[in-house]
Amino acid sequence: MLEELGLPATPDPRVEGYPLMGSFWPTAGITLAYVVGVWLWREHLNRKRNLSRKSTTNGYTVPKAAQPAQRYDLVKILMILYNIAMVIYSGFLVIETLIMISRAGYTLGCVPLDRGTGELSIRLVNIGYLFYFSKFIEMLDTVFFLWRGKLDQVTFLHVFHHAAMPPSIWWGVKYAPGGIVFMFPLANSFVHVIMYTYYGLAAMGAYRFLWWKKYLTVLQMVQFVIFLLHQSQVFTYNRDCDYPKVFPAAICFYAAVFLVLFGNFYVKAYWKRERLSKADWDAAAKKTSSVTTNGHVSNGVLKHHQNGVVNSAAATSHSKDSKKAV
Repeated sequence: MLEELGLPATPDPRVEGYPLMGSFWPTAGITLAYVVGVWLWREHLNRKRNLSRKSTTNGYTVPKAAQPAQRYDLVKILMILYNIAMVIYSGFLVIETLIMISRAGYTLGCVPLDRGTGELSIRLVNIGYLFYFSKFIEMLDTVFFLWRGKLDQVTFLHVFHHAAMPPSIWWGVKYAPGGIVFMFPLANSFVHVIMYTYYGLAAMGAYRFLWWKKYLTVLQMVQFVIFLLHQSQVFTYNRDCDYPKVFPAAICFYAAVFLVLFGNFYVKAYWKRERLSKADWDAAAKKTSSVTTNGHVSNGVLKHHQNGVVNSAAATSHSKDSKKAV
């Protein structure tokens, strides 16, 4: 059965002692808890919002719960620390991967499945596991969105992305860590270094240094193109590559879907906007409540969200989750 799916007949014995790797069910359980928890939290916030709107239309206003400045400061501090931690975490994965693939002699061509027990092989397995574990940490992105009440950010695409990654990567680490798919954690972690740097600066209020946010979308699209070109070789000119093809196929599918989504966002948020006069853009903004999964129009201006915080100074929005997907 496993061989029909392109998986090795047996799991990689080197990951037997790793937390969550003994069985698929803990990963599935955490993912399910994430999805259910997000749904319940979102429904709770929706009910509160609807109650507030209903009370306003009836001529009276329900007093809002007290939100002292200390709470806001706590959220802001936690977000800054979270983004800094993710920059460090992702940066470590990038540096460690580069060192290991250089020592192991990896190339951009076929890198067969390696089940060696040497130091380099084990460290490459560790990289794969840490990359897998980071996808659980990234679920905190959703927590910050909901904590700040940014329901429009918690879209189906956002939740699907965060819910799909841990189970998908679990299979790769369990059966075929290392090999040609090294490009996935390397490129994705590099993008996350840049991305979480941006979000950290935004949480600090350093908006004047964020003129380059437009290029985050471009960087994401370049990442997906790299995945497609690199992983598709096992189906084209490197068909004899000794690596389970189900994993490069999954990466190619993921990259193709998100390349389309990011391309669509880029055209709407940047390319078309640059060709609209200010008057036309304002008119279009008033008729549109949402342009992308991670941005919304308010008073004719596209506002930007970072982990649940609104950047009112931003003129356009960047979609992290159709990222980051990333």
